[in-house]
Amino acid sequence: MAVMYKSLSLFHAKPYLRKVALLQAAIASTRVFSDAQGPAGTPPPRLNKPDIRSIPRPKDPIKLATPPGGEQFIKYSPEFLAQGYDKHEIYVHPGFITDEEHDLLAKNCEKKLRRLASTYAMGHFDKRIHNYRECSVGAWLPNMRSVAGRVAQETGRAVDPDPVDLPDRRPSSGSSSSSSRSGGWTTVGRDDGEIRAVLDRVWSLFPSSLAWLPPHILDLHQDGEILPHVDNPEYSGFVVGGLTLLGPAVSTFKHVDDPHVRVDVLLEPRSLYFMTDRIRYQFTHEITVGAGQRVWQGVPVPRARRISLMFRDAKQPEKGWSSLAVQ
Repeated sequence: MAVMYKSLSLFHAKPYLRKVALLQAAIASTRVFSDAQGPAGTPPPRLNKPDIRSIPRPKDPIKLATPPGGEQFIKYSPEFLAQGYDKHEIYVHPGFITDEEHDLLAKNCEKKLRRLASTYAMGHFDKRIHNYRECSVGAWLPNMRSVAGRVAQETGRAVDPDPVDLPDRRPSSGSSSSSSRSGGWTTVGRDDGEIRAVLDRVWSLFPSSLAWLPPHILDLHQDGEILPHVDNPEYSGFVVGGLTLLGPAVSTFKHVDDPHVRVDVLLEPRSLYFMTDRIRYQFTHEITVGAGQRVWQGVPVPRARRISLMFRDAKQPEKGWSSLAVQ
């Protein structure tokens, strides 16, 4: 998964962030704990899952609770409930954004995809996703919420909270925005300031100690699917989630060792979801074209194109964010 990072534009002016930029450039995939298909006539290898001790742990507790009315979009199997898993590891907030915000995001996601990923790919190197397009948007991530921002905060360095010269912001004298204007920064869309305000409501659900990777756009064709896979804890942090745009989908989570331990989630347009902890790293997750998987309360969920605007926090180094600073 190719990922583009806004912070790369900063380390030319701020050498201490060079190591941060290199770290971010290395974070290129989150689906590598998938099982590739085996040779013809043989079953695929067993899905891998990280040991519970290797699951990333946040510095500050994450307290997400599905709002009233959201539980009707989550279905827990009896086996899931019997084994005492925490329901809060799946968060669903239907109608998190308004119709107008949905249309704003969908329009701008389409623009980014048209420029950065113009055609649908039939397969991914990990063989887990088909008929999709994807790209990341560094301009939508405020620097204060990025890895570069966290490093600067922990090392006592000043960071411009808006280093990108957004159209709705007048750069202050001597700010990095002024320098980027003179340097010819031209890739920022006119709606990016408004989009940041919408996305900031997502990041505000979490402790400020988290650092975030740039928002990622995943466009799944109506005939596309995401096959069961487990995320790799080496390439991102504690949480992953997304805003659903355009079409609905059913996402299914199954424990790697017992597929009867499962959770099904109906993701409707404008909804926000997140998965954390064991649900993320001990369960597979999938969105398939199979008729049996695309059913909710006995009613078929129509196949439709779906865009997920995804959010992932970065994995914090064992020695803290300050360890990434170049002295």
